[in-house]
Amino acid sequence: MLAFGTPRDPLSSWSALTLNYPGGQGAGSWVLEPGNTAVTQVINADPSFYLNNLSQTQYSIDGSWQVLQSGAGDDDYIGFVFGYQNSSNFYLFDWKRGTQNSVGQTAAEGMTLKRFTGATGDGLADLSLAEFWENQVSFGDMAVLATNHSATAGWAVGTLYNFHLDFDIAPNTLHVVVMDGATTLWETTVVDSTFNGGQFGFFNNSQQSVRYAGFEQTGGVPVTPGDGIPPIPEPQTYALMLAGLGVIGWAARRRRR
Repeated sequence: MLAFGTPRDPLSSWSALTLNYPGGQGAGSWVLEPGNTAVTQVINADPSFYLNNLSQTQYSIDGSWQVLQSGAGDDDYIGFVFGYQNSSNFYLFDWKRGTQNSVGQTAAEGMTLKRFTGATGDGLADLSLAEFWENQVSFGDMAVLATNHSATAGWAVGTLYNFHLDFDIAPNTLHVVVMDGATTLWETTVVDSTFNGGQFGFFNNSQQSVRYAGFEQTGGVPVTPGDGIPPIPEPQTYALMLAGLGVIGWAARRRRR
């Protein structure tokens, strides 16, 4: 098993980044717990990431999320990114608690696997709040790859959920499993060759009080940053805080309008 960072300080070298759009909800705030093995995003914010700063391929990751009771008044997005090249090119798994209309789009209750492919690599220029909000059909630079939507497919407050990700273990294959204890809530496999490597990170959109924890990686082959996408500096307007790689711990939450 390959652990991120060091066993005693796994998340200290990771970086926080928020796509803070005009008229949006502001930047996220990722708060590390003592020991740096878990992190909570505490603000009802615009799309926000907590990135491991390591470009890899051919790995598996296991971890957990939990929306804390302080996030109970909201019903928005938690999830994770992988194959992350820059702030407008990446794969995204997101999970919506309840169906909701916002910014001209409709988010359905449930889980979605998406692909974002912006032209410039600047998420503030290429993407929009609407592209992050929509989860039923492809829209703009966002393509829907797989869905698990229903009136009972949303996350529940206080429940600890586990996930498993296989990224490019089988060539060009994305495999995601989400579990509630021993119960599999969704398992999906998608063949897509757009990104064959990149960073991993936690994701949060308009949901406060989400804790990400217990993350472990198996395998992992370093790749050249950008793997097919020219490396592009992140905009200076992003909120960044230094952090790196290791065994992982964490949880996440929502948005309210």
